[in-house]
Amino acid sequence: MGTIIERIYRSLRSQSPLIWIIAVNTGIFFLLRIAAAVMNLSSHPELQETMLGYVEMPSSIEDFAHRPWTAVTYMFCQFDALHIIMNMLILYWIGTLFAFTASNRRVLQLYIAGGLGGAAVFLIWFAIISPVSATYLIGSSASVFAIMTAAAIKMPRTRVRLMLIGDVQLRWVVLTILALDLIIGTGGDNFGGHLAHLGGVAVGAAFTLLPSVRSRNKKIASSLDSSSDDTATLDIILDKIRSSGYASLTADERRRLFEISSRIK
Repeated sequence: MGTIIERIYRSLRSQSPLIWIIAVNTGIFFLLRIAAAVMNLSSHPELQETMLGYVEMPSSIEDFAHRPWTAVTYMFCQFDALHIIMNMLILYWIGTLFAFTASNRRVLQLYIAGGLGGAAVFLIWFAIISPVSATYLIGSSASVFAIMTAAAIKMPRTRVRLMLIGDVQLRWVVLTILALDLIIGTGGDNFGGHLAHLGGVAVGAAFTLLPSVRSRNKKIASSLDSSSDDTATLDIILDKIRSSGYASLTADERRRLFEISSRIK
C-alpha cells in the first residue's frame, strides 16, 4: 500500500503546474456539485448560495472586505458543467503551447495574475463606475484569457489544427475567441464575467510585452555604452598618433583601432 501511495505521490509531483491547475479546478467543481446535491436532498437548498458565497467574489466593496480571499478562490471554482469543460479544454490546449516558451513558474504566475486582473476590473466597474445591488464572479475564465493572450502574442504564427477547418495560426484563433466573447458579453446576462475576461487579456498582454520592452531597452543601453567606450578609446589612440606617430601604437592599440574603425563604418 505504501509503495502505491509513493508512486502516486511521485507521479503527481512530476506533473506541470498546468496539470495541477486543471486538477484543482476539476476537483473543486466536483466538491461543489456534490455538496450542492447533498444540500438539495436534505431540503436545505438555500445553503447552496451560502456555500458559493464563500468562494465567489462579490461586486460590493463592503462584502469583498469581509471575504477578501475570494479574489483568489473564485479563479479556481466553477459551478456550471459547460463552464468548466470549456475553460479546462482551452487552458490545456493553448496553455500547453504557452508552456513551451515559459517556465513552469511563469505559467502559474500568469494564471494567478490574470485572475487577479479580472477581479480588479470586475470590482472597479461594479463597485465604483457602475454600482449594482449584488453580483458575483466565479470561474477561471480571466486566468484562461490571460494565458491565451500571452500565447498568441508570444507565438502568433504557430499553427494549430481545428476540426473541419484545418491548420490555422494561433493569433487568428485567439482573436476569434476574443471577438466572440466581446459580442456575447455586450448582450448577455454575464456582463461582469466578460469584464473580468478583459482584465485577463490586459494582464496577459502586459505579462508578455513588458519583459520584451525591458530586454530591448537593455540592449539599446548596452549598445550606447559600447559606442561611448569606443569613442573614448578612439580619442585616446588618435591623441597618441598625433603626438608620437602611428608607429608608437602597441599591437593591442592597433587591433582596437581597426575594430573600432570597422564598427564605425
